[in-house]
Amino acid sequence: MKSYPSIPRQPKGKQGDRRMHIFDKLDGSNLRFEWTRRDGWTRWGSRHQVIDETHPILGGGLALFRERLAGPIERVACTERWDALVAFAELFGLGSLGGQHVAGEPKRLVLFDVAPYRRGMLGPARFLELFGMLDVPAYLGELVWNGDLVARVRRGELPGVTFEGIVGKAGDGHDLVMAKAKTEAWVRRILERYGEDEGRKLVDS
Repeated sequence: MKSYPSIPRQPKGKQGDRRMHIFDKLDGSNLRFEWTRRDGWTRWGSRHQVIDETHPILGGGLALFRERLAGPIERVACTERWDALVAFAELFGLGSLGGQHVAGEPKRLVLFDVAPYRRGMLGPARFLELFGMLDVPAYLGELVWNGDLVARVRRGELPGVTFEGIVGKAGDGHDLVMAKAKTEAWVRRILERYGEDEGRKLVDS
């Protein structure tokens, strides 16, 4: 099952400023869901392992997916005549921090990317066109990714950012380019909660 790629701090490839579609970055756990036209939804997993409903922390995300996302995504896939796909979603609650969650707290599952088989990841404009009616990260507009934008995010001055930061996306499919920036407030909270050594690993991930 396709894993979600690591997002760099700066857009790769083109040098200099680049216009990118900007999304709010949600602090939770990355879940993935595999669908094929022949077998339907077949496998589920965290970012690095296959899981099921018995997982003590993430298992509840599968019920949320079936209830709110599975049907609409499958209908789009059939309309687009895709043979298979992997959908990526973030599971989080109000107390989630650094991918850790509060037991028993209500959670949300937000779809943030879809990868049709052999087509790479959908570009941001196409993703919003096909799936923007679902629960997806807040779209903050198309902005120039440069030092000024990153500084505004760090200071918590970009409207629409909930807490962790932003993800920028440009291009489409195998040519998709991404970048991320995080707020200083989130970084401080992570270091306070997890300490310098473990905290820095989370900040740099």
